[in-house]
Amino acid sequence: LQNSPLRKLLESEEFANLFERTEPCSALIMAVDIRRSTELMLKARQPQLYADFIISLCTELTKIITDNYGVFDKFTGDGILAFFPDFYSGDDSPYWVMKAAHECHNCFSRHYKAKRNCFNSILLEVGLGIGIDYGDTHLVKLQDGLTVIGSPVVYACRLSAANAGQTLLNQPAYEVISQKLGEYVNFQESEIPLKNEGRTLAYVATLREKAYEPKLPDWEEPKTPSEP
Repeated sequence: LQNSPLRKLLESEEFANLFERTEPCSALIMAVDIRRSTELMLKARQPQLYADFIISLCTELTKIITDNYGVFDKFTGDGILAFFPDFYSGDDSPYWVMKAAHECHNCFSRHYKAKRNCFNSILLEVGLGIGIDYGDTHLVKLQDGLTVIGSPVVYACRLSAANAGQTLLNQPAYEVISQKLGEYVNFQESEIPLKNEGRTLAYVATLREKAYEPKLPDWEEPKTPSEP
């Protein structure tokens, strides 16, 4: 458990209490949706093969989220919901969420290619749609876990209806990410239809292949040379 959030939660009551706060916390919300998932399911050779495909994919996506200092919220049936709260993900949360989104897209491409033998035909226009928003949220205890609620969750989920392979940012997310990573991310304005709102502006965001040195969250202790 060295240098892990679980170890920190076990050792530090103060750190654990951050996740039990009742006041709002600012967070980047990331909603991941498998586009054309119903059609993908119908192409599966057997229902169990599709179930295995989804389970193994979401396991990999969850690891990407947590490796990038995000918090896995839930499996949504055809994707996942995650959040990157400022108090946990740190000052470079905009970088971590964009890096996670980039890695999730690549993960799906690799995974789908490796699992082609699970399907009767291979759809080309499939992939992940990722929506990201930023703002005040509340953490709520639900059964044995935490879930995040707030308008950024709603907009992130709506934006996850993006085209396969796209990451869409809502205006607040665009502002914090562009301010922090202006020269490290490509942005393109895009007009999308949102439920009950009509035509809305969003931003297609792509992480550039340019080296960035992120700052670790304050709670993360740097490893010593003797540590693995």
